[in-house]
Amino acid sequence: MASEADMNLITPPRLIPALSAGFNTVAGKVYLIILPVLLDVFLWLGPQFRIDRLFTPLLTEYANTISRFASAEIAQQVNDLTALWIESLKTYNLASALQTFPIGLPSLMANRMSDLTPFGQPAVLEINSFSSAFGWWVLFLVIGFLMGCLFLNTLARSSGETPIKFEFKAFLVQSGLCAVFILTILFAVFLISLPASAIVSLLAMINASLGSIALLAVLFLLIWLFIPLIFTPHSIFLGQRNLLVSALTSVRLVRNHLTGSSLFLVAAILIAQGMDILWKIPPTSSWLTLVGILGHAFIYTSLLTASFIYFRSGLRWLMELIKQQSARMVQA
Repeated sequence: MASEADMNLITPPRLIPALSAGFNTVAGKVYLIILPVLLDVFLWLGPQFRIDRLFTPLLTEYANTISRFASAEIAQQVNDLTALWIESLKTYNLASALQTFPIGLPSLMANRMSDLTPFGQPAVLEINSFSSAFGWWVLFLVIGFLMGCLFLNTLARSSGETPIKFEFKAFLVQSGLCAVFILTILFAVFLISLPASAIVSLLAMINASLGSIALLAVLFLLIWLFIPLIFTPHSIFLGQRNLLVSALTSVRLVRNHLTGSSLFLVAAILIAQGMDILWKIPPTSSWLTLVGILGHAFIYTSLLTASFIYFRSGLRWLMELIKQQSARMVQA
Protein backbone atom coordinates (compact mmCIF):
# COMPACT_ATOMS: atom_id res chain seq x y z
CA MET A 1 0.00 0.00 0.00
CA ALA A 2 1.32 3.43 -0.89
CA SER A 3 2.26 5.70 1.97
CA GLU A 4 0.49 8.99 2.60
CA ALA A 5 3.61 10.86 1.53
CA ASP A 6 3.74 9.01 -1.80
CA MET A 7 0.09 9.69 -2.48
CA ASN A 8 0.51 13.38 -1.82
CA LEU A 9 3.17 13.55 -4.55
CA ILE A 10 0.63 13.25 -7.37
CA THR A 11 -0.15 16.48 -9.17
CA PRO A 12 -2.97 17.35 -11.57
CA PRO A 13 -2.21 18.09 -15.24
CA ARG A 14 -0.64 21.51 -15.77
CA LEU A 15 -1.31 24.05 -18.49
CA ILE A 16 2.16 25.34 -19.43
CA PRO A 17 3.97 21.97 -19.54
CA ALA A 18 1.18 20.51 -21.72
CA LEU A 19 1.26 23.44 -24.17
CA SER A 20 5.06 23.39 -24.29
CA ALA A 21 5.13 19.64 -24.93
CA GLY A 22 2.49 20.00 -27.66
CA PHE A 23 4.43 22.66 -29.56
CA ASN A 24 7.71 20.77 -29.13
CA THR A 25 6.14 17.55 -30.42
CA VAL A 26 4.83 19.18 -33.60
CA ALA A 27 8.09 21.10 -34.12
CA GLY A 28 9.90 17.76 -34.10
CA LYS A 29 7.28 16.03 -36.28
CA VAL A 30 6.29 18.65 -38.83
CA TYR A 31 4.56 16.03 -40.99
CA LEU A 32 1.66 16.18 -38.51
CA ILE A 33 0.43 19.41 -40.15
CA ILE A 34 0.16 17.89 -43.65
CA LEU A 35 -3.59 17.13 -43.63
CA PRO A 36 -4.71 20.61 -42.46
CA VAL A 37 -2.35 22.22 -44.98
CA LEU A 38 -3.68 20.07 -47.85
CA LEU A 39 -7.27 20.94 -46.93
CA ASP A 40 -6.60 24.68 -46.85
CA VAL A 41 -4.61 24.62 -50.09
CA PHE A 42 -7.51 22.82 -51.79
CA LEU A 43 -10.05 25.35 -50.46
CA TRP A 44 -7.74 28.19 -51.51
CA LEU A 45 -6.59 27.13 -54.98
CA GLY A 46 -9.10 24.42 -55.84
CA PRO A 47 -12.48 24.75 -57.58
CA GLN A 48 -15.30 26.66 -55.91
CA PHE A 49 -18.53 24.68 -55.53
CA ARG A 50 -21.27 27.33 -55.72
CA ILE A 51 -24.95 26.95 -54.82
CA ASP A 52 -26.07 30.60 -54.91
CA ARG A 53 -27.89 30.29 -58.26
CA LEU A 54 -29.73 27.27 -56.92
CA PHE A 55 -30.96 28.79 -53.66
CA THR A 56 -31.37 32.47 -54.57
CA PRO A 57 -34.71 32.00 -56.43
CA LEU A 58 -36.01 29.87 -53.56
CA LEU A 59 -35.12 32.50 -50.97
CA THR A 60 -36.56 35.29 -53.10
CA GLU A 61 -39.85 33.43 -53.53
CA TYR A 62 -40.00 32.77 -49.79
CA ALA A 63 -39.48 36.48 -49.01
CA ASN A 64 -42.15 37.50 -51.54
CA THR A 65 -44.64 35.04 -50.07
CA ILE A 66 -44.08 36.30 -46.52
CA SER A 67 -44.36 39.93 -47.68
CA ARG A 68 -47.86 39.32 -49.09
CA PHE A 69 -49.31 38.27 -45.73
CA ALA A 70 -47.11 39.98 -43.13
CA SER A 71 -47.13 43.53 -41.85
CA ALA A 72 -44.84 46.10 -43.45
CA GLU A 73 -42.38 45.96 -40.54
CA ILE A 74 -42.09 42.16 -40.57
CA ALA A 75 -41.90 42.12 -44.37
CA GLN A 76 -38.98 44.56 -44.26
CA GLN A 77 -37.17 42.40 -41.70
CA VAL A 78 -37.70 39.30 -43.84
CA ASN A 79 -36.44 41.10 -46.95
CA ASP A 80 -33.33 42.32 -45.12
CA LEU A 81 -32.63 38.84 -43.79
CA THR A 82 -33.16 37.32 -47.23
CA ALA A 83 -30.78 39.83 -48.81
CA LEU A 84 -28.19 38.90 -46.18
CA TRP A 85 -28.59 35.18 -46.94
CA ILE A 86 -28.32 35.77 -50.69
CA GLU A 87 -25.16 37.83 -50.23
CA SER A 88 -23.68 35.11 -48.00
CA LEU A 89 -24.44 32.43 -50.59
CA LYS A 90 -22.44 34.35 -53.19
CA THR A 91 -19.31 33.83 -51.09
CA TYR A 92 -20.09 30.29 -49.91
CA ASN A 93 -18.06 27.33 -51.13
CA LEU A 94 -19.83 24.01 -50.58
CA ALA A 95 -16.43 22.34 -50.27
CA SER A 96 -16.04 24.11 -46.91
CA ALA A 97 -18.16 21.24 -45.56
CA LEU A 98 -14.87 19.32 -45.58
CA GLN A 99 -14.22 21.04 -42.25
CA THR A 100 -16.40 19.10 -39.83
CA PHE A 101 -16.96 19.85 -36.15
CA PRO A 102 -16.18 18.75 -33.46
CA ILE A 103 -14.25 15.92 -35.16
CA GLY A 104 -12.44 17.35 -38.16
CA LEU A 105 -9.46 19.15 -39.60
CA PRO A 106 -8.68 22.72 -38.53
CA SER A 107 -9.03 25.08 -41.49
CA LEU A 108 -8.17 28.71 -42.12
CA MET A 109 -9.82 28.90 -45.55
CA ALA A 110 -13.14 27.18 -44.79
CA ASN A 111 -14.71 30.51 -43.79
CA ARG A 112 -12.84 32.67 -46.31
CA MET A 113 -13.95 33.27 -49.88
CA SER A 114 -11.09 32.63 -52.29
CA ASP A 115 -12.46 34.79 -55.12
CA LEU A 116 -8.97 35.62 -56.37
CA THR A 117 -5.85 33.46 -56.11
CA PRO A 118 -2.22 34.06 -57.16
CA PHE A 119 -3.16 32.27 -60.40
CA GLY A 120 -6.18 34.50 -61.03
CA GLN A 121 -9.86 33.62 -60.82
CA PRO A 122 -10.46 30.12 -59.40
CA ALA A 123 -12.48 27.54 -61.30
CA VAL A 124 -16.18 27.68 -60.41
CA LEU A 125 -18.49 24.67 -60.47
CA GLU A 126 -22.13 25.73 -60.39
CA ILE A 127 -24.41 23.13 -58.80
CA ASN A 128 -27.80 23.31 -60.50
CA SER A 129 -29.92 20.70 -58.71
CA PHE A 130 -30.83 20.07 -55.09
CA SER A 131 -29.99 16.38 -55.38
CA SER A 132 -26.49 17.22 -56.63
CA ALA A 133 -26.02 19.80 -53.88
CA PHE A 134 -27.09 17.29 -51.24
CA GLY A 135 -24.88 14.59 -52.73
CA TRP A 136 -21.79 16.83 -52.80
CA TRP A 137 -22.54 18.06 -49.27
CA VAL A 138 -22.78 14.51 -47.89
CA LEU A 139 -19.63 13.48 -49.76
CA PHE A 140 -17.68 16.44 -48.38
CA LEU A 141 -18.96 15.76 -44.86
CA VAL A 142 -17.95 12.09 -44.96
CA ILE A 143 -14.51 12.81 -46.42
CA GLY A 144 -13.92 15.66 -43.96
CA PHE A 145 -15.01 13.53 -41.01
CA LEU A 146 -12.77 10.60 -41.99
CA MET A 147 -9.82 12.94 -42.58
CA GLY A 148 -10.46 14.48 -39.17
CA CYS A 149 -10.53 11.04 -37.53
CA LEU A 150 -7.27 10.13 -39.28
CA PHE A 151 -5.73 13.41 -38.14
CA LEU A 152 -6.71 12.91 -34.49
CA ASN A 153 -5.65 9.26 -34.66
CA THR A 154 -2.21 10.39 -35.84
CA LEU A 155 -1.92 13.01 -33.10
CA ALA A 156 -2.94 10.49 -30.44
CA ARG A 157 -0.33 7.99 -31.64
CA SER A 158 2.39 10.65 -31.88
CA SER A 159 1.77 12.44 -28.58
CA GLY A 160 2.89 9.61 -26.31
CA GLU A 161 6.36 8.84 -25.06
CA THR A 162 6.66 6.03 -27.63
CA PRO A 163 5.03 6.23 -31.09
CA ILE A 164 2.28 3.70 -31.85
CA LYS A 165 1.82 2.05 -35.25
CA PHE A 166 -1.31 2.74 -37.29
CA GLU A 167 -3.95 -0.01 -37.20
CA PHE A 168 -6.72 0.21 -39.79
CA LYS A 169 -9.19 -1.84 -37.74
CA ALA A 170 -8.68 0.38 -34.69
CA PHE A 171 -9.13 3.45 -36.91
CA LEU A 172 -12.48 2.14 -38.18
CA VAL A 173 -13.67 1.47 -34.63
CA GLN A 174 -12.60 4.94 -33.52
CA SER A 175 -14.34 6.57 -36.49
CA GLY A 176 -17.54 4.65 -35.74
CA LEU A 177 -17.48 5.63 -32.06
CA CYS A 178 -16.88 9.28 -32.97
CA ALA A 179 -19.78 9.22 -35.44
CA VAL A 180 -22.10 7.82 -32.76
CA PHE A 181 -20.79 10.42 -30.29
CA ILE A 182 -21.51 13.32 -32.66
CA LEU A 183 -24.98 12.02 -33.56
CA THR A 184 -25.79 11.59 -29.87
CA ILE A 185 -24.70 15.16 -29.11
CA LEU A 186 -26.76 16.52 -32.02
CA PHE A 187 -29.81 14.54 -30.90
CA ALA A 188 -29.41 15.79 -27.32
CA VAL A 189 -29.09 19.40 -28.52
CA PHE A 190 -32.21 18.93 -30.65
CA LEU A 191 -34.21 17.56 -27.70
CA ILE A 192 -33.13 20.46 -25.49
CA SER A 193 -33.63 23.10 -28.18
CA LEU A 194 -37.26 22.23 -28.92
CA PRO A 195 -38.76 23.12 -25.52
CA ALA A 196 -36.09 25.75 -24.86
CA SER A 197 -36.87 27.68 -28.06
CA ALA A 198 -40.58 27.61 -27.24
CA ILE A 199 -39.97 28.94 -23.72
CA VAL A 200 -37.55 31.63 -24.94
CA SER A 201 -39.99 32.75 -27.66
CA LEU A 202 -42.87 32.90 -25.18
CA LEU A 203 -40.87 34.95 -22.69
CA ALA A 204 -39.62 37.23 -25.47
CA MET A 205 -43.22 37.95 -26.48
CA ILE A 206 -43.96 38.96 -22.89
CA ASN A 207 -40.77 40.94 -22.39
CA ALA A 208 -37.64 41.20 -24.55
CA SER A 209 -35.38 41.26 -21.48
CA LEU A 210 -36.93 38.06 -20.16
CA GLY A 211 -36.30 36.42 -23.52
CA SER A 212 -32.64 37.46 -23.46
CA ILE A 213 -32.20 36.15 -19.91
CA ALA A 214 -33.85 32.85 -20.85
CA LEU A 215 -31.61 32.52 -23.91
CA LEU A 216 -28.50 33.06 -21.78
CA ALA A 217 -29.78 30.46 -19.31
CA VAL A 218 -30.19 27.93 -22.12
CA LEU A 219 -26.68 28.64 -23.41
CA PHE A 220 -25.20 28.18 -19.92
CA LEU A 221 -27.13 24.92 -19.58
CA LEU A 222 -25.71 23.61 -22.86
CA ILE A 223 -22.19 24.62 -21.82
CA TRP A 224 -22.62 22.97 -18.41
CA LEU A 225 -23.87 19.77 -20.03
CA PHE A 226 -21.44 19.41 -22.94
CA ILE A 227 -18.12 20.99 -21.92
CA PRO A 228 -17.34 18.06 -19.55
CA LEU A 229 -17.53 15.78 -22.61
CA ILE A 230 -14.73 17.66 -24.39
CA PHE A 231 -12.14 14.93 -23.79
CA THR A 232 -14.38 12.09 -25.00
CA PRO A 233 -12.69 11.94 -28.46
CA HIS A 234 -9.30 11.92 -26.72
CA SER A 235 -10.27 8.85 -24.74
CA ILE A 236 -11.55 7.16 -27.90
CA PHE A 237 -8.40 7.83 -29.93
CA LEU A 238 -6.18 6.72 -27.05
CA GLY A 239 -7.66 3.24 -27.25
CA GLN A 240 -10.91 3.20 -25.26
CA ARG A 241 -13.45 1.20 -27.28
CA ASN A 242 -16.48 1.95 -25.13
CA LEU A 243 -18.21 5.26 -25.84
CA LEU A 244 -19.93 5.45 -22.46
CA VAL A 245 -16.68 4.81 -20.58
CA SER A 246 -14.92 7.45 -22.72
CA ALA A 247 -17.62 10.01 -21.94
CA LEU A 248 -17.61 9.22 -18.21
CA THR A 249 -13.80 9.42 -18.11
CA SER A 250 -13.94 12.88 -19.70
CA VAL A 251 -16.66 14.06 -17.33
CA ARG A 252 -14.81 12.74 -14.29
CA LEU A 253 -11.54 14.41 -15.29
CA VAL A 254 -13.19 17.78 -15.97
CA ARG A 255 -15.31 17.67 -12.81
CA ASN A 256 -12.34 16.73 -10.61
CA HIS A 257 -10.07 19.35 -12.16
CA LEU A 258 -12.55 21.95 -13.37
CA THR A 259 -10.31 24.99 -12.91
CA GLY A 260 -7.32 23.50 -14.74
CA SER A 261 -9.44 22.08 -17.57
CA SER A 262 -11.26 25.39 -18.01
CA LEU A 263 -7.97 27.32 -18.08
CA PHE A 264 -6.54 24.94 -20.67
CA LEU A 265 -9.61 25.31 -22.89
CA VAL A 266 -9.67 29.11 -22.58
CA ALA A 267 -5.92 29.38 -23.22
CA ALA A 268 -6.16 27.17 -26.31
CA ILE A 269 -9.07 29.20 -27.70
CA LEU A 270 -7.34 32.53 -27.05
CA ILE A 271 -4.09 31.39 -28.67
CA ALA A 272 -5.87 29.93 -31.70
CA GLN A 273 -8.26 32.83 -32.28
CA GLY A 274 -5.61 35.44 -31.55
CA MET A 275 -3.21 33.98 -34.09
CA ASP A 276 -6.03 33.64 -36.64
CA ILE A 277 -6.20 37.43 -36.80
CA LEU A 278 -2.60 37.43 -38.00
CA TRP A 279 -3.03 34.56 -40.48
CA LYS A 280 -6.03 36.25 -42.14
CA ILE A 281 -4.22 39.52 -42.90
CA PRO A 282 -2.81 38.54 -46.35
CA PRO A 283 -5.37 38.65 -49.19
CA THR A 284 -6.13 35.36 -50.94
CA SER A 285 -4.47 36.73 -54.08
CA SER A 286 -1.09 36.84 -52.30
CA TRP A 287 1.31 33.94 -51.81
CA LEU A 288 1.63 35.15 -48.21
CA THR A 289 -1.65 33.33 -47.65
CA LEU A 290 0.42 30.14 -47.82
CA VAL A 291 2.40 31.41 -44.82
CA GLY A 292 -0.88 31.93 -43.00
CA ILE A 293 -2.03 28.41 -43.89
CA LEU A 294 1.22 26.88 -42.61
CA GLY A 295 1.15 28.97 -39.43
CA HIS A 296 -2.50 28.16 -38.78
CA ALA A 297 -1.90 24.43 -39.28
CA PHE A 298 1.11 24.48 -36.94
CA ILE A 299 -0.71 26.36 -34.15
CA TYR A 300 -3.87 24.23 -34.24
CA THR A 301 -1.97 20.96 -34.57
CA SER A 302 0.22 21.93 -31.63
CA LEU A 303 -2.78 22.87 -29.49
CA LEU A 304 -4.58 19.62 -30.30
CA THR A 305 -1.42 17.64 -29.57
CA ALA A 306 -1.13 19.51 -26.28
CA SER A 307 -4.71 18.53 -25.46
CA PHE A 308 -3.80 14.84 -25.89
CA ILE A 309 -0.75 15.30 -23.67
CA TYR A 310 -2.89 17.15 -21.11
CA PHE A 311 -5.46 14.35 -21.19
CA ARG A 312 -2.81 11.64 -20.77
CA SER A 313 -1.42 13.47 -17.76
CA GLY A 314 -4.90 14.02 -16.39
CA LEU A 315 -5.75 10.36 -16.85
CA ARG A 316 -2.71 9.28 -14.84
CA TRP A 317 -3.61 11.80 -12.14
CA LEU A 318 -7.21 10.59 -12.09
CA MET A 319 -6.16 6.96 -11.72
CA GLU A 320 -3.88 7.87 -8.82
CA LEU A 321 -6.68 9.91 -7.28
CA ILE A 322 -8.98 6.89 -7.44
CA LYS A 323 -6.28 4.76 -5.82
CA GLN A 324 -5.95 7.38 -3.08
CA GLN A 325 -9.65 7.34 -2.39
CA SER A 326 -9.75 3.54 -2.37
CA ALA A 327 -6.79 3.39 0.04
CA ARG A 328 -8.45 5.85 2.39
CA MET A 329 -11.68 3.85 2.33
CA VAL A 330 -9.75 0.68 3.22
CA GLN A 331 -7.93 2.47 6.05
CA ALA A 332 -11.23 3.81 7.36
